[in-house]
Amino acid sequence: MLERPADVSDDEVLVVARDHWEPRADAVEHLSVGWGAHHWRVEVAGEPVLFLTLDPDLPRHTHASLEAAYASAAALPLDFVWPSLPTVAGAYAVPVGRRTASATRWLEGTRPEASVEELPDLLARLHATPPPATARTWATEIDPDLPTRLRDLLQQRWDGPLGTAARELVVEHLAQVGGWSREHSRLLGLLDPSTYVVTHGEPHVRNQWLARGQTWLIDWESLVLAPPERDLATLVHEGRDVAHDPQVVRLFDLEWRLSEIWSFAQWLQGPHAGDTDDHTALGGLTEELTRPHFGER
Repeated sequence: MLERPADVSDDEVLVVARDHWEPRADAVEHLSVGWGAHHWRVEVAGEPVLFLTLDPDLPRHTHASLEAAYASAAALPLDFVWPSLPTVAGAYAVPVGRRTASATRWLEGTRPEASVEELPDLLARLHATPPPATARTWATEIDPDLPTRLRDLLQQRWDGPLGTAARELVVEHLAQVGGWSREHSRLLGLLDPSTYVVTHGEPHVRNQWLARGQTWLIDWESLVLAPPERDLATLVHEGRDVAHDPQVVRLFDLEWRLSEIWSFAQWLQGPHAGDTDDHTALGGLTEELTRPHFGER
């Protein structure tokens, strides 16, 4: 997130870092990076040692799901995984009010300007890895009654500074959302859980990191056992020639689209200040409601 959280101070974050990961920590700095979670650099005597994350409690990322994902990533025998660190008690996720804290070692590096050439090979190695015992199995986040839930949401007040614009977008595209929802439900019937593999979930360029002379995959909070197309969709979107089931790629495109629409609609219907994060949410809602169907780009 770009804005600081209103309900958590830097001093509180420093206490979390000291208590659970690094007792020598003496400073933290909020970083305006990423989306969905808040991040801090944790320092010891002026040197960065940890990258600490606070995730909100969402259906997509609960405390239990984050613990399972981070523990699973740490167990992977792969040299391109930059995993979370266990706490002094051996856990990977720590409850902090309504949020969940996690941390990785600080890794000095840069994000590539474009997705790395070796991404297909990295994903092939990941998908061939035996599943860790802690890995959860993917399940859809999409309520089959999503169009009805959106219609109910539209009956409420949208009083925030961006509420009117967001509501008008949802009204304009509600029929399309209904069609996408029905298609999504149909495609779910094609899946065979016996074919599921370890997946990262979001291996796009924003979760690739260049450091120590190699590429790392970072941000493993979405790790679950799922069809390989959950990751391969990234390659297909990039125009890579990779074997895949187009219908399952389409399913995961719809999964992302519908999840984002519901999340952003709830956000903008509720109280908000019109800050940078709120404008980003409106941009995300607009993108997912108006972008071309996958395959028409």
